[in-house]
Amino acid sequence: MAKKVKIQKQIYNLEFPNYCKKMEIYGYTFQRVPDYQNRVRSLQHKVSSLCEFQIDKNTGNHAVTAIVDLPFQEKSAVLPWGHDNPTALDDILLLLSIFTCRQVFILEPEEEQGGVIVADPRMYCYGWSLRTSIPYETKKLGEFTEYDIGFEKGINIIYKRVRSKKWLRSFGKGYFLLLFREACKRQILESSFILCWSIWEHLFVLHNQKWLSDDAIRKLPVKEKVSFIIIKYKIKEQIKSKEKKSLEMLVQIRNKLIHTGRFPDKQAKDGAVLFVRITEKVVAQILGLAPSDVLGSLHKFKAFLSGEEKESMRK
Repeated sequence: MAKKVKIQKQIYNLEFPNYCKKMEIYGYTFQRVPDYQNRVRSLQHKVSSLCEFQIDKNTGNHAVTAIVDLPFQEKSAVLPWGHDNPTALDDILLLLSIFTCRQVFILEPEEEQGGVIVADPRMYCYGWSLRTSIPYETKKLGEFTEYDIGFEKGINIIYKRVRSKKWLRSFGKGYFLLLFREACKRQILESSFILCWSIWEHLFVLHNQKWLSDDAIRKLPVKEKVSFIIIKYKIKEQIKSKEKKSLEMLVQIRNKLIHTGRFPDKQAKDGAVLFVRITEKVVAQILGLAPSDVLGSLHKFKAFLSGEEKESMRK
């Protein structure tokens, strides 16, 4: 009987935790390429840094940073991809993109033959704070060296959760994750805001379609849908009548953007940024994480609802 040969594929743009050489995720083994240091330096970096090695800020480009060994028997993807025969690797690369703030992808053989890479090589603009929601766990490499093994553990736990029947039933096969990846990409705020708004409306339907008809959902005021998501995901325990006026203002920001194609003023932009940041916290909870608030977005959003944030903007 012929011995099975492991299949390997090249992975673009995957940044490993500092000093981490290898990660195993759902049977796929990701390893740094031999020239990893120079490859990762060639990616776009918005600031210079020094940790495992010196990184200089630069405009950057795509680079093959890892090799993945495929399991002998790959399982099918569970997320609703549009192409033929997606595998679990497609799902995993999407999660890695969300949690590393870069577009992590492979090129299939037919694409390698003169294909054009259409993925954006820039670092993501939104969504990066989701990374801090995965608990940091250290492993000693020496007296003064350690690395984060929490990232590998966290992605495995998240993906096992996503593959469960209960999770897939609750969240419509996870279609919102595809929307969230697009919302996180570096682009104009208007695009990210509208995509995040779509995610909230989508989640409202998923949580209420058993007892509300399509017509009832369509007729329900949008601010009530937003209020439901805020309470459902414990952004606030309850919404006061004064705060519903602020939610109405958020709805008006969305309506004006759709009808005019732009935000009317800085206050509207600030409200949109907060909405995107709160969407990160909602997604983190859905993935089983305790949302980090390193940017203070939760406090700012509550201040926005109470009117404090708007008053400070006027001064």
